[in-house]
Amino acid sequence: METLITRGNLRLPMVPIAVKVYKGGVVKLPASVRREAGIKEGDVLLVSVKDGRVVLTPRKDVDLLNQFSSELGGVDEDEVFEQGLRAARAVSWKLE
Repeated sequence: METLITRGNLRLPMVPIAVKVYKGGVVKLPASVRREAGIKEGDVLLVSVKDGRVVLTPRKDVDLLNQFSSELGGVDEDEVFEQGLRAARAVSWKLE
């Protein structure tokens, strides 16, 4: 999925921005990145590493996912994905 930034009514591709890691592992996120991600001062970010990439996720997004998951009775994400994949294949097969 391509990351886009908003400039007025335009949605433009976001070019990767180089940031420096300072003493103690401090990284400053550019204002444009914070704005597009909806990150405000004081927000909590969850940090993970996926396929060698550092991923920062606003905690509020994770809290929403956990809320939906608990409302659905602790649905297994992998099982939901597999069910969706099987359904998509079934529809694709019927269209051929």
